[in-house]
Amino acid sequence: MFSVIYRTSIMYIIIIFAVRIMGKKSLGEFQPIDLVATVIISNLTSLVIEAPELPIITSIVPILLIMSYEVFVSLWVKRSDRLAHIIQGKSIILIQNGIINQKAMKELRFSIDDVLEAMRTKDVFYLEEVCLAIVETTGTVNIYKDPNAQTNIKKCSVPPMPVITDSKIIAQNLKITGFDNDKIVDILDKHNYSLDSILLMTLDGNGRYNITLREG
Repeated sequence: MFSVIYRTSIMYIIIIFAVRIMGKKSLGEFQPIDLVATVIISNLTSLVIEAPELPIITSIVPILLIMSYEVFVSLWVKRSDRLAHIIQGKSIILIQNGIINQKAMKELRFSIDDVLEAMRTKDVFYLEEVCLAIVETTGTVNIYKDPNAQTNIKKCSVPPMPVITDSKIIAQNLKITGFDNDKIVDILDKHNYSLDSILLMTLDGNGRYNITLREG
């Protein structure tokens, strides 16, 4: 028991020291290199605590080595934009002036549901309201609203619901808006669109809709 307490205390101090040296970041702000270092350090820590027969130095040395690597790479990244793009990636514009960047979606392996979820987490439901949506290198999505966007969001009790995603009608969401398939058919016929050509169609309770055609 004393061995476990001793090892845990030592590793606790070492981890605090390592984190202080590497810098404090919340989980959502982790770069890939930060996440890798954290995962490896946590595994090394659990290994030496769970295996009393192993010398404690077998975990301390690798932890200090990983800490040194992380600090070294972080300093190097600051001096080289090219290396920063290789290791950390770069910010990517996902939506601009209400238009979804489908090329960026493929690059990021985002589904249309991922895009809509990112908007909802920022309390944005209308594509027209999005002036700029940027996916940061940490994976978080930041949205700048268009201050001049004219929508009827305040007058509508039912916000825009995705009623077509990837050419499939979402019957449950359509029902929430108070409309049926005939409404969808009328809108598509009005614009001479086929269902297969639709990447996303949103519809609110007032019948206001937004259509994003599939590219390519």
